[in-house]
Amino acid sequence: MNMRMLMAFTLIWMGTVGPVIGFQTAAVFPTSRVEHVDLRNQLLTFKTQDGQLRMLRVADSTAMRREPLHKGDLVTIEVDLDDQIVNIVKVVQTPESDPQGLSRK
Repeated sequence: MNMRMLMAFTLIWMGTVGPVIGFQTAAVFPTSRVEHVDLRNQLLTFKTQDGQLRMLRVADSTAMRREPLHKGDLVTIEVDLDDQIVNIVKVVQTPESDPQGLSRK
């Protein structure tokens, strides 16, 4: 009888808790420049501050649609342990905010 009660309690508890969805940030690319946006395949190509060109998949498709991204936009990008972009934030561009020479010439 005790085993049945324990099983029933466990099943009820598992149904109310549910899985927790989250991510652990592995890398942050501050002040990166958008090079190409592929909405269809959820890919973003960007140039980092040190000049590396990277193409990564966006984990959540709504992140790219929330705020439209265009070539040349300055963004801060967070990448998870699976090399997927989990957060994209546009950086406000001012003439003095380009100390690394990321501007296109």
